[in-house]
Amino acid sequence: MQLRLTRPQLNELELMRAGAYGADVRYQLPTRDAHVATLRVSDIAVPASIELLDTEATPIARVDVRESHTTSAGTWVAGEVTMLREPATAPFAEHRPSAGLPLLDHVTLSLGNDVSDRDGDLVLVDSGDAESLSRAVGAATRASREVRVLPRPAAAHLVGDDADALLTHLAEVLFASSVATRRGGGRSRGTGMVILLTGLSGSGKSTIARQLTRRLRAESHQRVTLLDGDEVRAMLSSGLGFSRADRELNVRRIGWVAAQLAAHGGIAVCAPIAPYETMRAEMRAMAEEHGRFVLVHVATPLEVCEARDRKGLYAKARAGEIKEFTGISDPYEAPADADVVVGDRDESVEDAAEAVLRAVLHAEPSYMI
Repeated sequence: MQLRLTRPQLNELELMRAGAYGADVRYQLPTRDAHVATLRVSDIAVPASIELLDTEATPIARVDVRESHTTSAGTWVAGEVTMLREPATAPFAEHRPSAGLPLLDHVTLSLGNDVSDRDGDLVLVDSGDAESLSRAVGAATRASREVRVLPRPAAAHLVGDDADALLTHLAEVLFASSVATRRGGGRSRGTGMVILLTGLSGSGKSTIARQLTRRLRAESHQRVTLLDGDEVRAMLSSGLGFSRADRELNVRRIGWVAAQLAAHGGIAVCAPIAPYETMRAEMRAMAEEHGRFVLVHVATPLEVCEARDRKGLYAKARAGEIKEFTGISDPYEAPADADVVVGDRDESVEDAAEAVLRAVLHAEPSYMI
């Protein structure tokens, strides 16, 4: 089995090798101790060994699996890590844990990578936004501050304040005797936006997305790009099947492209099925590095979607010709955190697009000029 690591997962591997989680280079199962390195895979059954690939699909390490635990979010694995080759050099290697820099007395951990005149020495966070990190390192260096760069790990077992607390702990282990964490400032996000419409096959999300795209182009000066699920599969993900792993990779690709569009001030409208909560959370995280994320649940009931069945997919799924079909033989995890819900009241396409447009235009007007 091979697993292509995300940037945060590569960061976690980097931290393990730097001794941030102790002397042993190994993944552990999530426990009450939040300060552990964890690895979650989508497969239910895992082999005795997993080959880890970097973002360019180059094998860099192997995990010898000793334990595993399956939950609704996936399977957690534990075991020792053996490096096969050195990963590509990360940005600002001279400031990172592997550089072996001396321990500082006191630092400010800036979770937003903003540099304040009141700060002394700084720990900045590599969350994958190279442009933001470059600006922050440059500003701190010009102000003659000592700078350390902390890779943000995936830490998929933690959320919210717990994830921030882990960063503080890692900064204390790696960089300084005393760490003050600044959460309130945060860097300002850009004007870009990612709008994700998620729903069952046949829910109407693609049709609503096209109407929404037309309206946004008429009412916003920003460049608006439509990333429809079927079109992206044909052009960007033509080699993928419909297993959970392939569907997650398809949505991850859409999320990455959308985040790049947002990073340059654009608006990306995306309309994949995106049936799993973990998919949508990963997409949100990528988008919010650069701008705003709006989640739209096109909640058209299954019986309505199946009655439409313009492509005959539901009939084939019922007949067993299509395996792992969302809504029939594979679950759709309805989002509990949707910003807008449409499609559940049999409204017209125009009315549904109008509801989304109102949320986009009026929730944060400064994003749309």
